[in-house]
Amino acid sequence: MDYLFENIQENIYVLAIWDREWKTYNNCYFIVQDKGITLIDSCKKIHTNYLKIALRELGKSKEDVNLFLATHGHEDHIEGSAIFEDAKKFIHSNENGLIESLEKTQFSNDLSASEVIQEFDYDLVGYHTSGSVIFYHRPSKIIFTGDFLCFFGDPLSKDGLVSNGNDLRNEWIKYLRDGGVSKEHLVQFLGGLHKINQFNSSVMCTGHGGVLVGNINEFINDLIDIGVQSSKV
Repeated sequence: MDYLFENIQENIYVLAIWDREWKTYNNCYFIVQDKGITLIDSCKKIHTNYLKIALRELGKSKEDVNLFLATHGHEDHIEGSAIFEDAKKFIHSNENGLIESLEKTQFSNDLSASEVIQEFDYDLVGYHTSGSVIFYHRPSKIIFTGDFLCFFGDPLSKDGLVSNGNDLRNEWIKYLRDGGVSKEHLVQFLGGLHKINQFNSSVMCTGHGGVLVGNINEFINDLIDIGVQSSKV
């Protein structure tokens, strides 16, 4: 399967593109509104045709995308945004060093702009890249974590792309318990988890792989508890 395109909530969709080179699903998200489409992350340049396919399935075109939000500046999250010439595009200024000079001219670093904060809260988590940001979409109670917390290279949950994903949650708990986050970065990672938990999220949309539905704060609390225990060892 080259890609999966599924509904998460009314008017909110995930496009998960299978990256043959990296052996993972690269995710991006469409929030469809009367005034246009907000796209969160955008895949690699070589995968942009899948963005167009997804838009056609929605009865839309690339001209309908008027807002693009990047969780961070890696190629699999921003390169595809180049096809949306008329969209306003935002990324954290800490990511400027990751972005080619030509791409940099496309982006604004003013995340406090009205286009962003109208429906979103956001916070800098820093872990993964120095400018990694989480976005919380208030109307849907969805948290977008990018690669700060994701399932890079993991198989999808046995329950599907958009699901409770208990098997994925258990794998992350095991990963953290087994030292997957180094002690050097554990304090910063825990800080990011606390920032996620400031929101009452019903769904967690990650940069790669499964989309988790339900009991998000409980899952994050489990990770915090394990991280705190690990920091004391």
